[in-house]
Amino acid sequence: MHKVCTKPTSDCTLHLISRRFSVSVPASSPVFATRLHHRHTSVFCRPGSRPDSRLSRPVATTAGIPKRHLQIQTAAMSSSSTSTPQPAALSAEERAALVEKSKRAAAYQAVRDYLQPTFRHVGIGSGSTVVYVVEAIAAQGPSVTAPMLFYPTGEQSRRLILAAGLRLAYVQDLPAGTALDVAFDGADEVDEHLNLIKGGGACLTQEKIVASSARRFVCVADFRKRSARLGTAWRQGVPIEVLPMAADRVLAELRHLGSATARVRPGLPGKAGPIVTDNGMLIIDAPFPPLLLPGDEGVAASGKEGDGADGIWTVDALAQRLINIVGVAEIGLFHGKNGDEVAMGAQKPVAAYFGMEDGTVEVLKAKASA
Repeated sequence: MHKVCTKPTSDCTLHLISRRFSVSVPASSPVFATRLHHRHTSVFCRPGSRPDSRLSRPVATTAGIPKRHLQIQTAAMSSSSTSTPQPAALSAEERAALVEKSKRAAAYQAVRDYLQPTFRHVGIGSGSTVVYVVEAIAAQGPSVTAPMLFYPTGEQSRRLILAAGLRLAYVQDLPAGTALDVAFDGADEVDEHLNLIKGGGACLTQEKIVASSARRFVCVADFRKRSARLGTAWRQGVPIEVLPMAADRVLAELRHLGSATARVRPGLPGKAGPIVTDNGMLIIDAPFPPLLLPGDEGVAASGKEGDGADGIWTVDALAQRLINIVGVAEIGLFHGKNGDEVAMGAQKPVAAYFGMEDGTVEVLKAKASA
C-alpha cells in the first residue's frame, strides 16, 4: 500500500504517493492544472497562481534526474475557465518578516512543551531559529532558569546564552554518565520520519554531539524546512565535514556514489577560500536525489534497500556509506533512533515544531517503536 503524507501550503496541498510528489487543489474547484512530471515530482496549481517558492525552485524539475525523464503535461480538471482571485504576493520584506514570526512561534511552543523546571542541563543548538529558543527560555525567568546550565554547539549559541543571562557550560565538561535533559536545535530540512539534514551553518559535528548527548532532542523550524523526503527542498546537498588533506579523495568517492556536483563549500562572498569549521576542517556539500524511506516504491521494487543503484539511496544506507569514507569526520544526516527509543546516543528528534505561514505551529512527533 502506498503511503500518503500531506502538508498545507498557501495555494495547495503537498502529497507524497510512493516516490511521486504532487501539489493539488480540491476536485470541486474549477481549475485548469499544468502538470510538471517526472518519476519523482508532479506539481499542480490553480490558474493564475504560482506554487509556493519552495516548490518553484529547481527541485521541481531536476533532483539529479536526466532531462529526458521530464515531461510537461496539461490536464483540464473542469470545463469551467473561471479562476479564483489570488491574494497579492508578499514583498521580500513581508516574506522575511513572516518567516521570522513563524520561527518565533515554533520556538516558544517547543520550549513550553519540553523545558521542565526540574531540568538542570540544556543543550542549545545553532542557527537563526535558536535565537528565539534562547529568547523563550529566558522569558521563563530566573526562578526557572537559574539552576540550569546551558551547553552551546558553537560560538553563536555561546554568545546567545551569555547575552540572555543564562549559565554557560560545555558538553565536554558534562560528568561521565550524565545526559543533557533536553537539547533544542534547528534543521535545514526535516522529513516525515524526522530524519534531518543539518550543517548549513557548518556546525554539524558539534550539533550532533550535543543532540546525541541529550535524553530528548527537539527540533524547531519554520514551514520551509518540512519535506516529505530529504533533498526535496534543501538542494545544496548533504553537508560533510572532512579533513583538508582528504577533501579531493572524498569528492571522488562522492561522485562515484552518485553526487556528481559535490564540492568544497566556498567562503565567498565574505571570505576568500573555503569555509573552515571550528574544528579546522572543510565542508563538502554533496547533493543526491531525494532520499527514500523504508517502504517507498523504489526500495521495495529493487529489493536492494536503496543501496545507491542508479544514485538512489535511503537515508540510513547513505548515512552509513558516507560516514565510512576515510577522511570524513562527520555528516549532516541525523538519522537512526530518537530519544524515546534509546537512553543515550540518539540523533533524531522526538518532535519537530514547525511555525506555519498562518501563525499556527504544527508538531510532528516520533512514532512509537514497533
